[in-house]
Amino acid sequence: MTDRLGAWSNAPLAYALAEVRTERLADIEDFQAELAGKLRDVYPVQRTTKTINIVSSGTQLVVEASADAAWEFATPDNHVAVILRTNGLVLHATKYEDSQNFLDQLDYAVRVLSKVVSSVYVNRLGLRYIDFVLARSGEEPEIYVHERLNPNLELSDTEKDVTGTSLSVYRMRNDAVLNVRYTRAQGSPELPPDLSQMSLEKSPPMLEDVAEDQATAVLDIDCHKPYSPVQHLDPDRDIEQFWSIRDIISEAFKIATTDHARKIWGATT
Repeated sequence: MTDRLGAWSNAPLAYALAEVRTERLADIEDFQAELAGKLRDVYPVQRTTKTINIVSSGTQLVVEASADAAWEFATPDNHVAVILRTNGLVLHATKYEDSQNFLDQLDYAVRVLSKVVSSVYVNRLGLRYIDFVLARSGEEPEIYVHERLNPNLELSDTEKDVTGTSLSVYRMRNDAVLNVRYTRAQGSPELPPDLSQMSLEKSPPMLEDVAEDQATAVLDIDCHKPYSPVQHLDPDRDIEQFWSIRDIISEAFKIATTDHARKIWGATT
């Protein structure tokens, strides 16, 4: 195992999160103490924060403050944490061994929530992975990703400060929705605006020394499975759905990246 996210020796994965979105749990604060006690063996570091709302308008994301509290339970090294809030549960990480390890940690948290809080109804499950494409000296990000992702139309009359983003949305099997975003810029990559207030320790790709004029990119892939009508929380069913979502994202990542990229990143599969 390395300090990277995932099993690859030089994995580009900077940040990963999984979400169980529920109908509003207005009384979640009543269960906070019991949930904290059951999570403490694995997640002993506790923080109380305010939640934010992400409002989507076309391709734009607007971050708005919320009055709702959220409780975050982190590992001692602060690389993995569970967030409990009025609209569900989130597991996010800047370090884990592999997908099995990540989803096992999610399984643990979901089962704790299921045992402590009755009548939890789920309206959506989702996974999201953020990769930082840091090309080696003399290389461009485009040899790491599929050429169709490149949003640069070369309209600028200068080579500096050129930033572009592409977005593709796909309807997948079992009503899942896959989103693939690719941002091409210069200098150190940054997390998308809706994730910029991250409370975890940084992952290795976030800590790399990057020159201001170096071409870099961010590959942001998420997939969510809606439940309509809503479904009662079922850990066995829902974790199985997460594996299905993970497989969709894995296939999208393989299509979006090149053989050269996977060789550099130390792909094991």
